[in-house]
Amino acid sequence: MSQLLPSPFHERRLSGPAPILLQPQMAGAAIGKELHTHPEGQFYFATQGLIVVETALGRCVMPPGRLGWIPPLLAHGARVIGSRKGHAADGLVGFSLYLLPALCAQFPAEPVVLALSDILRAILLRMQSWPQHQALGGAERRLLDVFIDEIHAAQPEPLRLRMPQERRLATLAATIAADPADDTPLEQWEQRLGMSRRTITRHFRAETGMSIVEWRQVARLQRALEMLGDGDSVTSVAITLGYDSVSSFIALFRRVLGTTPTKFLAPANRS
Repeated sequence: MSQLLPSPFHERRLSGPAPILLQPQMAGAAIGKELHTHPEGQFYFATQGLIVVETALGRCVMPPGRLGWIPPLLAHGARVIGSRKGHAADGLVGFSLYLLPALCAQFPAEPVVLALSDILRAILLRMQSWPQHQALGGAERRLLDVFIDEIHAAQPEPLRLRMPQERRLATLAATIAADPADDTPLEQWEQRLGMSRRTITRHFRAETGMSIVEWRQVARLQRALEMLGDGDSVTSVAITLGYDSVSSFIALFRRVLGTTPTKFLAPANRS
């Protein structure tokens, strides 16, 4: 898990009577986005490449076809891993939708990645034609209400890692995130952390919602997505991340994410 800057800068996105703002995200502005906050809540989605968002609470990796959520005032950094076609260096990589804090109370208090349904995709496409920084009309407001209802119905995807906050467990998680192929046994971690195996496993699950094995599995999948997004082959990814074979990597990928690595990263050009 990469280290975020200690002092985030604050940005305000909305002005005037508008309750929302939909903005295109260009690769040149999005790659390497420094740690920052904004009073608005933010939904974001990729049209190509991967968007990686890191916070003190955890890390989300979002390919095309998914919708990410950042709560208001949560410090976060973002970067884009370009498409294999090479267009992400200077082109459109996605969109961000900012919402007034008053609209955000019903959304999760932590970052999450959601499935992007056809209805959500169609509404986001319609929002691109709305005038910016203006109050919404009746039809627009009703469509925003449908958008909010669809967000509640959207299914979360296993693309987020929650970081434990206890110092020693955070060290363990950061080590796994830095090298997901490392299978250091818990017996060694007992000595390193000065904690019993039972205490490590119980508190790690309590803080992250996952066992250490499950957490490492998601960390490997996140790293796999980044490597695939950078153009590495499926074979190279499987070997680098320590899978027993290419077929076992593909099988695990399909079991957790519902499709093959190649199909999963297909550009979402319907946005």
